[in-house]
Amino acid sequence: MAADQMGLPVSTTHVLSPGIAGTMAANRTGLQMDTLRNLLLAWVLTQPVCVLLGAGIFAFD
Repeated sequence: MAADQMGLPVSTTHVLSPGIAGTMAANRTGLQMDTLRNLLLAWVLTQPVCVLLGAGIFAFD
């Protein structure tokens, strides 16, 4: 909702994965801490990695 209000781009994966994890947490079924950690890391690392890759490709061009 925050991304929508601020007009920020988000991928389908970034929207669906936490939605599924949230449903599992609400039902208290099938939620694994490793999965939550991976989702959080994906959210946090996607932007910096993309920026670094883009800068690296631009620098070598």
